[in-house]
Amino acid sequence: MKPRTTIRDVARKAGVSVGTVSRVVNGHPSVTEAKKRIVNEVIAELGFQPDAAAQSLRRGTNRTLGVVIPDLRNPFFADLMQHIELRAKERGYSVLFASSDEQVDSEADLIASLARSKVEGVVVVPSNRARSIANPDGVRLVVVDRHIAGHPFVAADHRAGARMAAEYLVSLGHRRIACISGPENSFVARERLAGFMDVMAPRLAEDGLDPTAWIVSAPFNYEGGREAAKALLAEDGVTPTAVFACSDQQAIGVLRAAFDRRIAIPDDLSVVGFDGILVSDLVVPRVTTAVQPVSSIANCAIDLLIGGEPLDAATTHIFPCEMALRETCAPPR
Repeated sequence: MKPRTTIRDVARKAGVSVGTVSRVVNGHPSVTEAKKRIVNEVIAELGFQPDAAAQSLRRGTNRTLGVVIPDLRNPFFADLMQHIELRAKERGYSVLFASSDEQVDSEADLIASLARSKVEGVVVVPSNRARSIANPDGVRLVVVDRHIAGHPFVAADHRAGARMAAEYLVSLGHRRIACISGPENSFVARERLAGFMDVMAPRLAEDGLDPTAWIVSAPFNYEGGREAAKALLAEDGVTPTAVFACSDQQAIGVLRAAFDRRIAIPDDLSVVGFDGILVSDLVVPRVTTAVQPVSSIANCAIDLLIGGEPLDAATTHIFPCEMALRETCAPPR
């Protein structure tokens, strides 16, 4: 069996000290570019693999990141976790996941516990009721999806995505467009509702319709969408020709409510969702939706955590959504 290449072997062949090789491996800024190039060439030639355990002991960390999400049952967060883990692995890190179950106290406890476990950084999707996040000393923290002031923030452009969804329905000729919003204490729900109202408030007012009468707040889940749709599609009064649901889960709930009422989609009712979760492309009919760029969000959050440079609380990265045009929309009859 070939002996394992050691740091001393690299130093000897590169003509430098063991300390210089160590500083190159650990990214220390004191090494000149010329020496870095020589050492890295020798590392590649000899196939040297640094001892990860020893590196972790020296840094007081274990090349592990933490992720706290609010709801394991939400398919969007499952998708986000998968992309976070993929990016972390690409960068040589493992990930510990935890769910706060939308509880502020649990969220704080989980972040503190991850800090005690010596993680190098934490990605947090805050609970809807969170108004601040305590950042333990020595732990890098990035907030994702739901904004909390005072921390680096990475998210999709929820407002612009909702505006794009509403504009698409308008382009098909719809004017009676309802909105199923999310929980009233949700940052994401407020942003998406604001985007919808940017487009629809003037149009509904022109038609003499009360904009608030066409908005129903509901949980972001399937049953929330189904119950909200029942109210919107009640037989008495004017009913919408289209519904913008602020999550794909809600949109699928609308499909069920329409099926129960024998309302044909998209012939009698158009439906647009938001998120781009996998199941939205599997149900029949497939849901037209504003797709969040989950991979870009996850990659950016991880790169910020392990980038090395100081994190700026004012740092904000907002990524555009894209419309996935599928089978739940058509011009009104």
